[in-house]
Amino acid sequence: MNLNIKGKKFLILGASSGFGRHVAQRVHDEGGLPVLVARSEDALKDFKEKNASSSVVCADLFSTEGLSKVLDVIEATDFYGVLINAGGPPAGSFPMDDMAQWDQGYDVVLRWKIELLRSLVPRLESSGSGRIVFIESVSVRQPIDGLILSNVFRMAVVGLMKSMVNEMDQKDVLMNILAPGYHRTNRLENLIAKQSEEQGRSETEIADNMAANTPLKKLGDPASFAELAVWLLSPQNQYVTGQIIPVDGGLAKGV
Repeated sequence: MNLNIKGKKFLILGASSGFGRHVAQRVHDEGGLPVLVARSEDALKDFKEKNASSSVVCADLFSTEGLSKVLDVIEATDFYGVLINAGGPPAGSFPMDDMAQWDQGYDVVLRWKIELLRSLVPRLESSGSGRIVFIESVSVRQPIDGLILSNVFRMAVVGLMKSMVNEMDQKDVLMNILAPGYHRTNRLENLIAKQSEEQGRSETEIADNMAANTPLKKLGDPASFAELAVWLLSPQNQYVTGQIIPVDGGLAKGV
């Protein structure tokens, strides 16, 4: 399928590894012009060397300075699509150790996205069209044990996205949330390592147990996930907006 993204620019956040890097690669392979944002300068340099038509911005989205750098890029560049993606808050269970961790959860999952969208959405509206895809978590459909901060604040992102879509009267700016389950990403590997340490079980056993919780009995492939993300970011998506789309191998049991 021709996604009709040749020559269009896409801002890809959290692009050093995992979902973000796979989406950036797919955009490039389809003829799009990805602008990658991540903290890892080495990972960005590696991508740029392999994909000459890409651009990179080394920035920490969780810092004031880093977010300002990305907002400057948004103000200076016309993007067709934006992938809003970044790592999550620390793992843990209620009530956590202190309230500062709850403040951190808000900052890491929600606050910077609001600030980004305040700058981004008016530019997309004035250009006449655009696509935004959030990568959140299956926790927006079914809470994940040991990830209380992610469970709480990612649900707030759903409320933000749905409210904004309802205000997009006759605007060709489409927004959707992808809710991945267990995929072979660095984030998952870190979670597996933490659970292994806490539970005294091997990492292989933890990973196998995660896979066993899905009807498919396997972990997801982030490259396959990227195929759907890029379609949602493309002009081929003309009527899908305001949706929370699980990509979880059937992990979430709700209707």
